[in-house]
Amino acid sequence: MSLFLVTGILFFLKIAGSTAVIHVFVQTGADFILNVTEAEIPPKSRLWVWQFNGATMVEFSPDSQPTVVSHTERIKVLEKKYCVKLRNLQKSDMGIYTAKVLLSKEQKLTEYNVTVQDPVSPVYLTTDSVSSTFSTCNLAVTCSTDDSNISSTIRCDKQNCHQEKGPGSVVTKSGASLHMYLSHSSIICNHSNQASWSNDTGIIVHFCHPCTDLSVVCLVKKVLFSVGLIIMVSAVFGVHLMEKVGKQK
Repeated sequence: MSLFLVTGILFFLKIAGSTAVIHVFVQTGADFILNVTEAEIPPKSRLWVWQFNGATMVEFSPDSQPTVVSHTERIKVLEKKYCVKLRNLQKSDMGIYTAKVLLSKEQKLTEYNVTVQDPVSPVYLTTDSVSSTFSTCNLAVTCSTDDSNISSTIRCDKQNCHQEKGPGSVVTKSGASLHMYLSHSSIICNHSNQASWSNDTGIIVHFCHPCTDLSVVCLVKKVLFSVGLIIMVSAVFGVHLMEKVGKQK
């Protein structure tokens, strides 16, 4: 993107400023602050309000205390007389919140489009199967939530791991995003929407046990491999010795 275009966008935002709609996502039960700066309020304003979907919630004037008109139990006017806190937001609170000057001249100051979303459910990482050799390890893993899951195959060698099969992400039935990815030596499941997230992480070395340590499994593998190798060498040597003896006779 060119410097001219970036400058143009910033200039447009500065000019549009207070009339631009601000889209926000809030988790159900959380609080949210509706904010308008003192600089945005014209100096000779006699009355300004915060409205919800066109209906006045709070009225302000320079000569008196703010008056909460609606949502009285869930609105807190902050120290600055032009900002309010919405408490314990619910789905019924979704909509357009507008700060507007009514006197002496009507003027929209700022506007929020608020969406309330339930928190996502926990996500769980499970290992379906593990197969390993002396140099590689294959993992079949699943990320699951209350209503969705994704599975993938991960292959590791002595230096790197990569995802071979399966989708990296899906949209769940509830409209959230379920994502599986690798980060360094970890497998990460992430479940999120625009207002909340949860994750579960698994350390790959906890699933794949490379045969470079003194674990029982690795020792057994090494012993079996060594015994097999000795048997093979002995068989070859035995055959060679028998051929040599036969020729001497």
